Amino acid sequence: MLFNTWKHHAAALRREIDKTVQAGSPVLDELASQLIVMGTELMDLYMGGLTPAEIGEKVLAALQLEGRLALPAYRTWLAGSGGYGVLTFAEDGSRWVLRMGDETDRYIHVHPARWAPQTCRVRANVLKTAVMVLAHAGIHGGDPMERSHINAVRSAYLGLAPIGRNISGGEGLGAVMNVLRSESTEG
Repeated sequence: MLFNTWKHHAAALRREIDKTVQAGSPVLDELASQLIVMGTELMDLYMGGLTPAEIGEKVLAALQLEGRLALPAYRTWLAGSGGYGVLTFAEDGSRWVLRMGDETDRYIHVHPARWAPQTCRVRANVLKTAVMVLAHAGIHGGDPMERSHINAVRSAYLGLAPIGRNISGGEGLGAVMNVLRSESTEG
């Protein structure tokens, strides 16, 4: 099964931010290089409480129960439903899109469904910026919501243009940073 936690799992990103803060400044460049896997497009980020392992277990169990876990059955199911399938988890109402993966042994590609409970839409560069700014502020201090701090991090680590206006906690970059703030630093 393929599930990119760098693009699709807020708690996994929180853990990466926390690990970077604990390791210190020398690993900020490494974190920035790992963020490349996010690409540049719009994506869906799961914000719920299920771990990546739990998501994987639930997907595999549902496919097994429905007789769709074997590659031929999985391929047939996807072909019959427009190239993708959707599973809903009763625990939190989250919905998961299943597609055909590229790898022979990991052919189930999973990502959160658009506009689903426990999920938000986010642009890759916004998500990269939020991760880097929170890690940088956790190491060096400063207000991660301050535009000059955000722009310095975007330039130094991501090669991105500066943002031209202030951010707020209720939308865009501010909202994503609020989602990714470590539970240990909230409150």
